[in-house]
Amino acid sequence: MPYFARTILVTGPEDEVVPARAEHLAHLRDLAAAGKLRAAGEFARGDGFLEILDAKDLYEAETLARMSPLVERGLGTWMLREWTEIPL
Repeated sequence: MPYFARTILVTGPEDEVVPARAEHLAHLRDLAAAGKLRAAGEFARGDGFLEILDAKDLYEAETLARMSPLVERGLGTWMLREWTEIPL
């Protein structure tokens, strides 16, 4: 299966972002439990996330990417790109 990198940059007001961030982390745990998340992390300033999704195609990856509470509520901008791991 191909991998897709999703970045989310948080842009919403902090009072709305705090609960959505907690729900986003739950969303990531759900993706991991379903075998759809290869890696995830939060940017050091706390203003966004980077995740590597494991999806069968761009359509599935986009469906997964839009499921984040941060995305659903318009509290961040996001980008999705197909990603290829480079063996080192």
